[in-house]
Amino acid sequence: MNATPSAAPPDTPFDTPFDTSDAPPFDVAETDRLLTTTRSVRRRLDLDRPVPREVVEQALEVAVQAPTANNHQNWRWLVITEADVKEKLAEMIRSSWAFHRNDMWTNAGRRRNDAQARRNYDSAQALTETIARVPVLVIPCVLGRPPDIAGINAHWRARMSDKVDEDPGHLVQHGETRASIFYGSIFPAVWSFQLALRSRGLGSTITCLHVPHERETGRLLGIPSGVTQVCMIPVAYTLGTGFRPAERYRAKERTYWERWGQ
Repeated sequence: MNATPSAAPPDTPFDTPFDTSDAPPFDVAETDRLLTTTRSVRRRLDLDRPVPREVVEQALEVAVQAPTANNHQNWRWLVITEADVKEKLAEMIRSSWAFHRNDMWTNAGRRRNDAQARRNYDSAQALTETIARVPVLVIPCVLGRPPDIAGINAHWRARMSDKVDEDPGHLVQHGETRASIFYGSIFPAVWSFQLALRSRGLGSTITCLHVPHERETGRLLGIPSGVTQVCMIPVAYTLGTGFRPAERYRAKERTYWERWGQ
């Protein structure tokens, strides 16, 4: 008797189910092209071309396949398309940029004369001026609040206070681990979302300029105070598709084997 193929889950946005049982190897060259040309897009976002809801939903379905610590899946995604709401968010972002710009440039030193730093600065400035017109803004969130690293470590030291000096537990720092888990469970999904957008002809970037106004944003969007707004991702089709790898130090120039500095 021939086996009947299993049907796709009813809630999948894809035409076929994920089936990797006999999948061929990836096209390495095409995969590397996607990974090395997915840039932070700020000035080449098409502000006039609508982004279909289903395209964002497909990219998010790809994103949530990313690894998450202990399979918590404690991410949430808030998608904003309403013009008046985007304008209110843009006002907060411009306010944050004014403070960030002055502080960054005052303390930048010789970076003020660096061509790449100047291009990044100009690009960020341009985004603050146009972000209200970007078709879609996505706010990745995590249920819960960021760990209090110092408080967690202090609590652990108190628990270890009656242990002998030789107990290896005295060397443990749990606070840093909790913070790594907290943010490490959302940013792989954020990057997967950006890659999925790029493969569909859209561009994006990560900005955190609304985060200083997290409480005000929460009131505007109904986000509970116990939820952390990690960043914001402007999403739009791109003006042209000719993106190139960025100028980077070679990995081998910044990679050590077995010991730091080797």
